[in-house]
Amino acid sequence: MRRKWLFPAVLALIASLALIAAACGDDDDDDATTAAEVTTLTLTGESTTLALDADTATVLTDNGIEVAPVDPATAGDDGISFPITGGEVDAETLAGTINHSGGLAFTAGGTTLELTDFVIDTTNGTLTATAGGDQVTILDVDLTALERTDGDTITLTGITTTLSADGAAALNSTFDVELFEEGIPIGDVTVVATA
Repeated sequence: MRRKWLFPAVLALIASLALIAAACGDDDDDDATTAAEVTTLTLTGESTTLALDADTATVLTDNGIEVAPVDPATAGDDGISFPITGGEVDAETLAGTINHSGGLAFTAGGTTLELTDFVIDTTNGTLTATAGGDQVTILDVDLTALERTDGDTITLTGITTTLSADGAAALNSTFDVELFEEGIPIGDVTVVATA
Protein backbone atom coordinates (compact mmCIF):
# COMPACT_ATOMS: atom_id res chain seq x y z
CA MET A 1 0.00 0.00 0.00
CA ARG A 2 2.83 2.36 0.81
CA ARG A 3 4.24 1.88 -2.69
CA LYS A 4 1.02 3.13 -4.29
CA TRP A 5 1.35 6.46 -2.46
CA LEU A 6 5.12 6.79 -2.91
CA PHE A 7 5.12 7.41 -6.67
CA PRO A 8 2.58 10.31 -6.63
CA ALA A 9 4.47 11.85 -3.70
CA VAL A 10 7.75 11.75 -5.64
CA LEU A 11 6.06 13.34 -8.66
CA ALA A 12 4.66 16.11 -6.46
CA LEU A 13 8.12 16.75 -4.99
CA ILE A 14 9.72 16.95 -8.45
CA ALA A 15 7.02 19.34 -9.63
CA SER A 16 7.58 21.56 -6.59
CA LEU A 17 11.35 21.63 -7.17
CA ALA A 18 10.80 22.51 -10.83
CA LEU A 19 8.59 25.46 -9.86
CA ILE A 20 11.19 26.70 -7.36
CA ALA A 21 13.95 26.40 -9.97
CA ALA A 22 11.86 28.29 -12.51
CA ALA A 23 11.18 31.05 -10.02
CA CYS A 24 14.88 31.33 -9.20
CA GLY A 25 15.66 31.44 -12.89
CA ASP A 26 13.28 34.38 -13.36
CA ASP A 27 15.05 36.24 -10.54
CA ASP A 28 18.41 35.65 -12.19
CA ASP A 29 17.06 36.97 -15.49
CA ASP A 30 15.74 40.07 -13.74
CA ASP A 31 19.09 40.61 -12.02
CA ALA A 32 20.91 40.21 -15.33
CA THR A 33 18.59 42.71 -17.01
CA THR A 34 19.06 45.21 -14.20
CA ALA A 35 22.84 44.81 -14.38
CA ALA A 36 22.76 45.35 -18.15
CA GLU A 37 20.69 48.50 -17.75
CA VAL A 38 23.09 49.92 -15.17
CA THR A 39 26.12 49.51 -17.47
CA THR A 40 24.68 51.97 -20.02
CA LEU A 41 24.52 55.69 -19.26
CA THR A 42 21.91 57.72 -21.13
CA LEU A 43 23.20 61.27 -21.45
CA THR A 44 20.73 64.06 -20.76
CA GLY A 45 22.58 67.37 -20.91
CA GLU A 46 25.49 69.78 -20.24
CA SER A 47 28.05 70.55 -22.97
CA THR A 48 31.25 69.78 -24.86
CA THR A 49 33.79 72.60 -25.14
CA LEU A 50 36.41 72.90 -27.89
CA ALA A 51 39.47 75.05 -27.16
CA LEU A 52 40.75 75.80 -30.66
CA ASP A 53 44.46 75.14 -31.19
CA ALA A 54 46.26 78.51 -31.12
CA ASP A 55 48.51 77.81 -34.12
CA THR A 56 45.60 76.56 -36.22
CA ALA A 57 43.53 79.60 -35.23
CA THR A 58 46.38 81.85 -36.42
CA VAL A 59 46.61 80.05 -39.78
CA LEU A 60 42.84 80.43 -40.28
CA THR A 61 42.97 84.14 -39.46
CA ASP A 62 45.99 84.72 -41.72
CA ASN A 63 44.05 83.13 -44.59
CA GLY A 64 40.93 85.20 -43.98
CA ILE A 65 38.85 82.33 -42.62
CA GLU A 66 36.58 83.16 -39.70
CA VAL A 67 35.21 80.51 -37.33
CA ALA A 68 32.05 81.23 -35.33
CA PRO A 69 29.57 79.19 -33.29
CA VAL A 70 26.22 78.19 -34.77
CA ASP A 71 23.35 78.73 -32.31
CA PRO A 72 22.82 77.30 -29.69
CA ALA A 73 26.59 76.76 -29.46
CA THR A 74 28.32 79.65 -27.69
CA ALA A 75 31.83 81.12 -27.53
CA GLY A 76 33.45 81.86 -24.16
CA ASP A 77 36.80 82.20 -22.45
CA ASP A 78 37.31 78.42 -22.42
CA GLY A 79 36.39 77.91 -26.07
CA ILE A 80 33.27 77.11 -28.06
CA SER A 81 30.65 75.06 -26.19
CA PHE A 82 28.13 72.76 -27.84
CA PRO A 83 25.07 71.64 -25.82
CA ILE A 84 24.77 67.88 -25.30
CA THR A 85 21.34 66.68 -26.43
CA GLY A 86 21.65 62.94 -25.80
CA GLY A 87 23.59 59.80 -26.50
CA GLU A 88 24.53 56.61 -24.71
CA VAL A 89 27.89 55.41 -23.39
CA ASP A 90 29.09 52.39 -21.46
CA ALA A 91 29.36 53.25 -17.76
CA GLU A 92 32.81 51.70 -17.47
CA THR A 93 34.51 52.09 -20.86
CA LEU A 94 32.57 55.17 -22.06
CA ALA A 95 32.19 53.50 -25.47
CA GLY A 96 29.23 54.96 -27.31
CA THR A 97 28.03 58.26 -28.76
CA ILE A 98 27.53 61.83 -27.52
CA ASN A 99 25.06 63.99 -29.48
CA HIS A 100 25.13 67.79 -29.69
CA SER A 101 23.19 70.75 -31.06
CA GLY A 102 24.68 73.84 -32.64
CA GLY A 103 27.95 73.73 -34.55
CA LEU A 104 30.64 75.78 -36.27
CA ALA A 105 30.51 78.12 -39.27
CA PHE A 106 33.64 78.64 -41.39
CA THR A 107 33.40 81.80 -43.52
CA ALA A 108 35.75 83.27 -46.14
CA GLY A 109 35.21 85.49 -49.17
CA GLY A 110 31.44 85.44 -48.85
CA THR A 111 31.32 81.62 -48.67
CA THR A 112 30.20 79.80 -45.52
CA LEU A 113 30.39 76.13 -44.55
CA GLU A 114 28.23 75.19 -41.58
CA LEU A 115 29.02 72.04 -39.63
CA THR A 116 26.23 71.18 -37.18
CA ASP A 117 24.78 68.46 -34.96
CA PHE A 118 28.09 66.99 -33.86
CA VAL A 119 28.21 63.36 -32.79
CA ILE A 120 31.27 62.12 -30.93
CA ASP A 121 31.77 58.38 -31.38
CA THR A 122 34.03 57.30 -28.53
CA THR A 123 34.26 53.75 -29.88
CA ASN A 124 35.68 54.74 -33.27
CA GLY A 125 37.36 57.97 -32.14
CA THR A 126 35.54 60.26 -34.57
CA LEU A 127 33.38 63.38 -34.61
CA THR A 128 30.81 63.57 -37.38
CA ALA A 129 28.76 66.59 -38.40
CA THR A 130 26.00 67.51 -40.80
CA ALA A 131 27.43 69.45 -43.74
CA GLY A 132 25.15 70.36 -46.64
CA GLY A 133 22.69 67.67 -45.60
CA ASP A 134 25.33 64.92 -45.44
CA GLN A 135 26.97 63.28 -42.42
CA VAL A 136 30.72 63.81 -42.66
CA THR A 137 33.52 62.64 -40.38
CA ILE A 138 35.12 66.00 -39.58
CA LEU A 139 37.53 65.20 -36.78
CA ASP A 140 39.58 62.33 -35.48
CA VAL A 141 39.27 62.16 -31.67
CA ASP A 142 42.19 60.91 -29.58
CA LEU A 143 41.08 59.46 -26.23
CA THR A 144 44.38 57.86 -25.18
CA ALA A 145 45.03 60.49 -22.48
CA LEU A 146 41.40 60.61 -21.32
CA GLU A 147 40.78 61.47 -17.69
CA ARG A 148 37.40 61.05 -16.03
CA THR A 149 35.92 62.71 -12.96
CA ASP A 150 32.55 61.58 -11.56
CA GLY A 151 30.26 63.64 -9.34
CA ASP A 152 27.02 65.46 -10.07
CA THR A 153 28.30 65.42 -13.63
CA ILE A 154 30.72 63.27 -15.61
CA THR A 155 33.73 65.35 -16.70
CA LEU A 156 36.08 64.10 -19.41
CA THR A 157 39.39 65.84 -20.13
CA GLY A 158 42.61 64.99 -21.96
CA ILE A 159 40.78 64.65 -25.31
CA THR A 160 42.56 66.00 -28.40
CA THR A 161 41.23 66.38 -31.93
CA THR A 162 42.72 66.62 -35.41
CA LEU A 163 41.18 67.29 -38.80
CA SER A 164 40.13 64.12 -40.61
CA ALA A 165 40.72 63.40 -44.30
CA ASP A 166 37.02 63.93 -45.07
CA GLY A 167 36.96 67.12 -43.02
CA ALA A 168 39.96 68.52 -44.90
CA ALA A 169 38.38 67.61 -48.24
CA ALA A 170 35.10 69.33 -47.32
CA LEU A 171 36.86 72.57 -46.30
CA ASN A 172 39.19 72.62 -49.31
CA SER A 173 36.31 71.98 -51.69
CA THR A 174 34.10 74.67 -50.13
CA PHE A 175 36.76 77.40 -50.23
CA ASP A 176 38.59 76.17 -53.35
CA VAL A 177 41.92 75.95 -51.53
CA GLU A 178 44.55 73.35 -50.65
CA LEU A 179 45.12 74.75 -47.18
CA PHE A 180 43.55 71.98 -45.11
CA GLU A 181 45.26 68.64 -44.53
CA GLU A 182 44.44 65.53 -42.53
CA GLY A 183 46.04 65.64 -39.09
CA ILE A 184 45.97 69.42 -38.53
CA PRO A 185 45.49 69.99 -34.76
CA ILE A 186 42.03 71.40 -34.07
CA GLY A 187 42.08 71.64 -30.30
CA ASP A 188 41.42 70.14 -26.90
CA VAL A 189 37.96 68.98 -25.89
CA THR A 190 36.31 68.89 -22.48
CA VAL A 191 33.02 67.03 -21.99
CA VAL A 192 30.73 67.76 -19.04
CA ALA A 193 27.67 65.51 -19.11
CA THR A 194 24.75 64.47 -16.94
CA ALA A 195 23.23 61.01 -17.12
